[in-house]
Amino acid sequence: LPDEERAASYDGDFSTLCRAGVNHILGWDSDKGYEQDKFDELTLDYADKYGLGVVMPFYLPADGNYRDAAFTQSLMEEAAAKIARFKDHPALRMWGVGNEVLTELPSPGMRAAFGRFYLGLADLFHALDPDHPVIFREAEDYFLEGISNYLQNNGPDRPWLLYGMNIYTGELERILRDWPSYGLNRPVFVTEFGAEPDWLFDRATGYLAMWWTIRGYSNYVMGGAPYTWAVDGPEPTDLKWGLMDGEGRPVDDTFAF
Repeated sequence: LPDEERAASYDGDFSTLCRAGVNHILGWDSDKGYEQDKFDELTLDYADKYGLGVVMPFYLPADGNYRDAAFTQSLMEEAAAKIARFKDHPALRMWGVGNEVLTELPSPGMRAAFGRFYLGLADLFHALDPDHPVIFREAEDYFLEGISNYLQNNGPDRPWLLYGMNIYTGELERILRDWPSYGLNRPVFVTEFGAEPDWLFDRATGYLAMWWTIRGYSNYVMGGAPYTWAVDGPEPTDLKWGLMDGEGRPVDDTFAF
């Protein structure tokens, strides 16, 4: 949308989020073939106006060749430019570097190449901006054992490198209960969650049950981000899980719950 329309939407939506007690927003500038939201100074300025922290996205394409030195160097240069542009903004809380990339990569060899590249990229973010942590987001716990082993075998410890899980199943309770056993020795953030409409009789009750599960492990779970704000987003799943219509009105009782 044009900046004037984006500003009006931010003003209304961020005000609603603030009154509801939300303290952070996160999303994607590009993901899975879709152009998503624009995260820039306008986003950050309006977030700051309403006391919202922003997890700033950095896109890592799942169809990229992470064995290609020219490709990975271009990502490093793009990251350095983005860090310099946004690192001093007061609304910035974390760098959201990559989302479900391992899930989409075509082979174990490419996943290994991505892992080597990712640690170097994360180190670049930390070197250029030591004041904000980096978070990688993946689907549930599918790759946690491998990620934990990789981090342990490729020191230093990197306590500023966090992990986010996107969870849409009844596995939420098990995954959060078992989190300390994975050996990552850091908190986790449920960076997406959503309930199926037929869980516990309706969608709102399902979301509420997931939220209370997340809060039940608050000694090491930083919080949770329900997916997603609006039904009119670019992905078909937005229509299923969106909380608001295009005018910022709740589509059912989920947001109120």
